[in-house]
Amino acid sequence: MPGDHVFLSYISEDSAVIDELQSALEAAEFVVWRDKDKLWPGDDWQNEIRNAIRGGSFVFLACFSSNLAKREKSYQFEELTLAAEEYRLRAPDAKWLMTARLDECEIPEFDLGAGRTLDRTIHRTDLFGPQKSANVARLVVAIQRAMGSTPGTPPASVSKVAADAGRAKNDDVEHLRDLLRNPSLVMDYDEYLSGLRVPIRETLANRDEFPMSVASGTKVDPDLARSWMGRLRRYDDVMAPALIPLKLIAMYGTPTHEQELTKTLQVLAQESTQREGMDILTSLHEYPALLATYATALGATTKLNYSMLRAATADVRVSSLGRPRVPFILTSGGRSIVEHDRWSAFGTLICLEDDGNEIQDDEIDKLLKSGGGRRFTPVSDHLFTLLAPLYRPQFASDDEYAEGFDRVEVLLDAISEDARAQEDQYYYGAHGGYGRYTWRGKHRYRGTGAEMELLMEAQSHGAGWTPLLGGLFGGDSERAISALTAVKDLATSIRSSHW
Repeated sequence: MPGDHVFLSYISEDSAVIDELQSALEAAEFVVWRDKDKLWPGDDWQNEIRNAIRGGSFVFLACFSSNLAKREKSYQFEELTLAAEEYRLRAPDAKWLMTARLDECEIPEFDLGAGRTLDRTIHRTDLFGPQKSANVARLVVAIQRAMGSTPGTPPASVSKVAADAGRAKNDDVEHLRDLLRNPSLVMDYDEYLSGLRVPIRETLANRDEFPMSVASGTKVDPDLARSWMGRLRRYDDVMAPALIPLKLIAMYGTPTHEQELTKTLQVLAQESTQREGMDILTSLHEYPALLATYATALGATTKLNYSMLRAATADVRVSSLGRPRVPFILTSGGRSIVEHDRWSAFGTLICLEDDGNEIQDDEIDKLLKSGGGRRFTPVSDHLFTLLAPLYRPQFASDDEYAEGFDRVEVLLDAISEDARAQEDQYYYGAHGGYGRYTWRGKHRYRGTGAEMELLMEAQSHGAGWTPLLGGLFGGDSERAISALTAVKDLATSIRSSHW
């Protein structure tokens, strides 16, 4: 991607060390921007550097040594001033600004706004001494995570089913493969899926295990936050046994397998439509059905099996409070599970745990009260981490998985937008727009985010676009283009508001 890069800020005395760092970053397939390579005689260096910092960097890496303290003036101070201005414009939890020490030196105290300073707020990496090689490797991972291409640590229950499925002989997986290979076994296939969904649905419907209310007087505090996090982890455990089967069915299913797949997703989706109780719990109860939708959608798209994607999304219809049935994907999503403003702190805590952080009560309390440091797409970020071990065999790298995940979310949002447009009474509920692709696309070259790529594909291929051949968007090219245009416009609006 021509515009995406790691911007290296340093002084000329450290060029030899920076050469070595650049080589390490380029070996990890990052594009590196530094003045000696990018500035030509006659260039307006201030304008070029300003554009490089603001226009296309997904990480600004400030490298310091004791040489800086010997200077009264330095162009690096100008770069840091621009970086601080850009940092203030970004989400509080943005990992865009990083620092590295090249020797035992002090980090300058630059004001980053809201009481934050460069030396105290931004975690540094030491690129010298006996841990230098290990710290360079950690820096590479940190940059990958800032790009959103490296998943965190998934739940143990999901890692286990992924590992079990990868073994040479797994009776349950082999049995399902046989059912999918042999069309004459459709009755056995139906029975298999019934046996899979019924226990899950019964567990989800158990109000002793998943109550929809809390004791009177319960406060929004660290205890409630930990209870919410434990509930979401329990949902992950309940759904774990279904994830590999849903993946395989979505990848290799045929038209004879569509109806029972739709029924399975519909049973889970209908259970999610609980509206009596505390909204933070009723909204969270949508999560298992959304997890099943994502798992199935990823499987279908990896094999371009779009008829199974249709069966798992547009065909899955639910009713709530006596209203007409609408596709579940229209009524739910990351935005409705964790309301953007009110409950995003709870979702952020899950993501922090996924990244290996141990969270103290005072940190939770601060996150709940201040609003700072909250993620805008926490459910999407968690699903990205959770499903990574299941789909690792289908992607060559974490980068490819991240791009595949982006495409799936854009398609889900487009299916949702299309459903809104087709309903007799226009649906105004929560819909799409808060997938990871919205913030990842902020740093893509000239707006070529996943939603733009899919829109250009739909426009280029017309009626022959593969998702249309699978029955999505009613097979209508104009409907697909209209839906994807709406997704693009919504993503653009969200980016301009938040990132």
